[in-house]
Amino acid sequence: MVAIIAAWVFALAACDHKPVASTQPAASQLRIVSLSPALSRTLVDLGLGGSVVGRTPYCSSLDQSIPVVGDLQTIDYEALVRMDPTHILVQPPAGGVDPHLVEVARQRGWTIADWHLNDLEDIRRTLRETPERLYSTESPQRAEVSRHASDLLADLDSALALPDERPPYRGRTLMVSAVDPVMAFGSGTYLDDILRALGGVNVIADRGWVQLSLEDIVRLAPEAIILVKPGALEVDLQADLGPLATIGVPANSSGHRALLAHPDAFLPSSSVAGVAEQMRAILTRFAESTIASDNRP
Repeated sequence: MVAIIAAWVFALAACDHKPVASTQPAASQLRIVSLSPALSRTLVDLGLGGSVVGRTPYCSSLDQSIPVVGDLQTIDYEALVRMDPTHILVQPPAGGVDPHLVEVARQRGWTIADWHLNDLEDIRRTLRETPERLYSTESPQRAEVSRHASDLLADLDSALALPDERPPYRGRTLMVSAVDPVMAFGSGTYLDDILRALGGVNVIADRGWVQLSLEDIVRLAPEAIILVKPGALEVDLQADLGPLATIGVPANSSGHRALLAHPDAFLPSSSVAGVAEQMRAILTRFAESTIASDNRP
């Protein structure tokens, strides 16, 4: 999990880039190596999990019998050559795709498809572009995968639509992934985009993944705290929030604290619609609690 978070932090530092140029292979049978857990999740949701022949050790959404070829920092080139992929999917750091990987791919005739995955628009772009970067224009499979992508984009739009029947929760919200030290989701991240799309307000104005002291949090005075803990089955928020649960901030006095436990909450991928649904449920509960409190005599 730490390695997945580290890879995500590298992505948060990424800037706009041009995709690595490569020609489409003539082979009709896809053989994909994925060097990104988020891109692996997207491939599975697009119905392409069966075309993956190599993965990172952190790609939990894929069949675990698929050989591991390394990760973004360390690639086993001997294994990669044995896999002989048609495509390599990469979520690169700010510096771009490893030049050695680019050169090996050029020599072997492999196509590299790369996307930075920081915010919701990056996720949408990846879904839109994946079919065209995997298939030629005339391929019938391209149209089928494009339909899957359109369905996933529609699901995301639906998950982010503001409800008509109740006002959204407008309290200033702190979203944290760790408490020792405190690591928070700032602006320009996909969870910030989800929060804002649902009418919420992020207490963190700085971009990216932000480390905070307890003094910082007291000064920011969040009115709600969301602990992001993917896959958590049971949680004791009082214990899991540690010192955050005891400092004098409005979130603690109001009880507006919650767990976001979607298993893919750390993956900026096609599964973000499910994350948005959980976020909506949390904000709805906060809003209803606020209304009830305001109506007390």
